[in-house]
Amino acid sequence: MTLVDILMPYYGDAALMRAAVESVLAQDDPRWRLTVVDDGREPGVPEWFAGLDDDRVRYLRNERNLGVTGNFNRCLDLVEHELVVLMGCDDRMLPNYVATVLAAHEARPEAGIIQPGVRLIDGSGRPARTLVDEAKRRVYAPAVRGRLTMSGEALALSLVRGDWLYFPSLCWRASSLKGVRFRQDLGVIQDLALLLELVQAGETLVVDETVCFEYRRHAGSESSATAQTGARFVEAERFFLDTADSMRAHGWDRAARAAELHLSSRLFALSMLPGMLLARQGRGAATLARHAFGRRRAGTLTGVNAPGATDGADYTDRLIRLEQPWWKRVLNVQAPYRWNVRRLFGDREVLDVGCGLGRNLTHLAPRGVGVDHNAHSVEVCRERGLTAFTTEEFGETEYSRPGRFGGLLAAHLIEHMTRGEAVKVLAGYLDCLAPGARVVFICPQERGYATDSTHVEFTDFDGLTDVARQLGLAVERRISFPLPRFAGKAFPYNEFVLIARKP
Repeated sequence: MTLVDILMPYYGDAALMRAAVESVLAQDDPRWRLTVVDDGREPGVPEWFAGLDDDRVRYLRNERNLGVTGNFNRCLDLVEHELVVLMGCDDRMLPNYVATVLAAHEARPEAGIIQPGVRLIDGSGRPARTLVDEAKRRVYAPAVRGRLTMSGEALALSLVRGDWLYFPSLCWRASSLKGVRFRQDLGVIQDLALLLELVQAGETLVVDETVCFEYRRHAGSESSATAQTGARFVEAERFFLDTADSMRAHGWDRAARAAELHLSSRLFALSMLPGMLLARQGRGAATLARHAFGRRRAGTLTGVNAPGATDGADYTDRLIRLEQPWWKRVLNVQAPYRWNVRRLFGDREVLDVGCGLGRNLTHLAPRGVGVDHNAHSVEVCRERGLTAFTTEEFGETEYSRPGRFGGLLAAHLIEHMTRGEAVKVLAGYLDCLAPGARVVFICPQERGYATDSTHVEFTDFDGLTDVARQLGLAVERRISFPLPRFAGKAFPYNEFVLIARKP
């Protein structure tokens, strides 16, 4: 008997998760099994599942926080049956979902992906309509009567023109997911990346018009939050240009041209631009404008300048110039920041990731070791008598061994990349930390963020908490330094400081 393996990666609102589970329990067709993988520590959740007393439901709680992508990948490892659903923990199945996807599978057993009919609900569970979803339905999604089968370049072309699928509602043939993973370097667009990988591998999609799933669209989602800061469009720009190269190498030139154009993503950015301007979010507005109006020629993005690089001699020279003003030396402006860093780390040995010219390494000396991708900045550190290495050198040193450090500092690093990239970079150094090691993330607040054209993604307390969670760290405190939070809109040196611990 064919069973549907429903995997639910869970973190966050327990009430919404319970509603999602109850929608599975209410299925008309009994041919399903549910596994919930809990990546959080919400109280009462294990007890609630124990009270269900239903052998079709399996509840697992991760020993440590794996983050969004890590938890999705763990769900892939838990697949046991022929068909698979990676259901959102805030979405709902209608009672006919399992019966609908099983009927589609029986009619089109060759299809690796099934998209059933979906209706939209808001955060409160009421019917909803949004510009994005109306565009999906009216512009990008193909017309379907009954069932429609798609594959090859036609499917890839359709998806890069505008991703009209609803990922949490998809049902997959388990064999099609064998060996694939969600990409750690992507924070929002992992679903489309996985879909296009499978389409290029030859998988087929069947679309069934029967409405059987409720997709929740609310402002608290990762995709909504990153859209409002403009961060998702930095990630999208890189993804679509990489996808264009991949499609062209596959011989799918029409899909490659559509990926280069990524018109739907541009229009989405353009639709959000007025709101960003009204909110006086200059950096976010610039990101949206760059994505909406930039053009690619000969492999580069033109039209609006992209964020500058931080790995060259010019960036090192800029940092040196910023140290020079006489008033900074007379007023000893580093004194409060030196006190704060020393207070946070005490006598721990600390790895300073993204050490730059060694400002914080100087505060931490002699117990600090720095690493940076800019060889010119590392050379300046060494000239100042500090211990620092390039990212390429560090892995060959005595310091790159498990449990070597009691602390890790990432100061003014995370805002120079997308959140997904930050997680990937920092994850590479976690093994160097001893259990219980202190981890400190520092990012500029609004006014400081706006002063540097190389900044990529504004990252506030919630953003830093998300990075820590994805890395499996336990957040202990969040402070605004040196002034209260409200000062960050005017004072360029006010910082978000997050203190966490490696379990």
